[in-house]
Amino acid sequence: MTPLPPPDPGFISGIAIDTRFTASGTPVVTLYPPHAHALNAGVGSAMLAIASRLGLRYGRHLPRTGEYIYDLYEGWFLDYGHPRDVLHFTPDFLWPHVVRGAGGAVVAVSLEHEPRPVEDERILTGRLALRRRAPRTWRPAR
Repeated sequence: MTPLPPPDPGFISGIAIDTRFTASGTPVVTLYPPHAHALNAGVGSAMLAIASRLGLRYGRHLPRTGEYIYDLYEGWFLDYGHPRDVLHFTPDFLWPHVVRGAGGAVVAVSLEHEPRPVEDERILTGRLALRRRAPRTWRPAR
C-alpha cells in the first residue's frame, strides 16, 4: 500500500467509530465514514491513508501493526498518523475491560459507510497493542 499523508482533524471529525467484539470475543475498534459513498475518491483516499499509517492489510488477516491503542486517564485514543492530533473515542461499556485483559485490540478501517462490509477487499485490519502512557503531547481530534 502506498504511503499517503494522514487526513487533517477536520476529516476525522466525520469518522464514526464502532467498538464491538468478534464472534470469538476479541475486541475490535472500527473506523468508517458513515456518510460517504463508495465512489467518493477523496474519502476513500483519506481512509486508505489512515490504514496505511496504521500498517493495516486487506481482509481479516490481522497483522501486528506496530502501533498502539492508548488507555489514558482522559479516555481512549488512537494515533492515526497526524503529527499533532489523535482520534479520541468513547467505547461501549464492557469493551475497555476486555481490551485491558487482552492487552490490545483489533483495529479495522472500513472503506464503506458501514463498520463491517461483506467484501474483504473493502476492509483493512490489524492488531494493536495497548499502551497506558502517551508518547507525546496530543490534541484530541474529537
